[in-house]
Amino acid sequence: MKFEHREIPEGINATKVHPLRELAVLLGGALLLIALLLYVLGLSAGFLAQYIPFEMEQKLAASFPVDEPRYTEIDNYLARIKAEVVTAMELPEGMEITLHYSSDDTVNAFATLGGHVVAFRGLLEKLPNENALAMLLAHEIAHVKHRDPIVSVSRGLTISTVLTLVLGQSDLDVLGNTGLYTMLHFSREMEQAADIEALEAVYKIYGHTQGADDLFRVIQAYHKKLGEKDSFEFLQSHPLDLKRINVIDSYAESNHWKSNGEPIPIPPKFFKAMNKSVQHVDKSS
Repeated sequence: MKFEHREIPEGINATKVHPLRELAVLLGGALLLIALLLYVLGLSAGFLAQYIPFEMEQKLAASFPVDEPRYTEIDNYLARIKAEVVTAMELPEGMEITLHYSSDDTVNAFATLGGHVVAFRGLLEKLPNENALAMLLAHEIAHVKHRDPIVSVSRGLTISTVLTLVLGQSDLDVLGNTGLYTMLHFSREMEQAADIEALEAVYKIYGHTQGADDLFRVIQAYHKKLGEKDSFEFLQSHPLDLKRINVIDSYAESNHWKSNGEPIPIPPKFFKAMNKSVQHVDKSS
C-alpha cells in the first residue's frame, strides 16, 4: 500500500458563520431558556400561592401604611357599601376586608395583600351614583376573594429570585415599596373575573345592573382625557376598552339580569366630606 502526503486545506476547522452571529444565536437561546424558566416558575408559584392561608397573607401585610386621617362621614358611608358588597359576595370564612380612603387626587383604586383595599378621592368624586361605587368596591374585593394579590406577589418574588441568581442582582423589590402595591400586576384574566364577580354582587344588592358600567365609562373618559402616554401606568392595572364594558353587559344579558333600574345617588354630604379632606391635607402640609 502506497501512502501519499497531502497538504491540509486552509480553514478546514473554521466555520463559515460569522462569530458574532454565533454569539447572537447562543445569547438568544440562553435568553429564551431564561424566559421560559421564568414563565414556568411564575405559573407554578401563582398556582401554589392560592393555597397560602389568608392569615399568613395578613401577617405579610401587617405593616400596611395608614397615614391618612380618618373622616367619619366618608368612612361610615364607604363602610356601609363595603358591608353590603361583602355580604353579597359571600367571602370565605376568616377573610376580612380593610377599606382605606385616600384624599389623593389619583384616579384609581386597588386591592393588595391581607384584604387591604384603597380608594382614592380622585376616582370617588367622579362616580355618578352609588351603584358605580358598589361596582368599584366589589371589583377590588373580588381580587381579594380570588387571592389575586398573593398570586401576584408570589410570581414577582419568584421572578426576582431567579433574576438575582442569574444576573447577580435584581431591580425588583417585591416585598418593598411595590410589594404591597401589587395593583400593576393583575392580568387581564384576573381583571375580567373581578368584573364578573363584582357585577353579580351589584345585581344582588340593587336587583338590577344599571349604573355598574358607569364606573368603566368614568375611567374611559379619564383615559381619553389623559391620552395614551400619561394613562399607561393606570391601564397596566385596569386595562380598559369598550370590549370590557361589552363583556359585563353581555354577561348580565346572558343571565337574564334586569339591566334597567334607578341608580341611587351618592349623598351630597359625602362629596362635601371629601372636599373637606382635601382642605385638611392642604392645611397640614
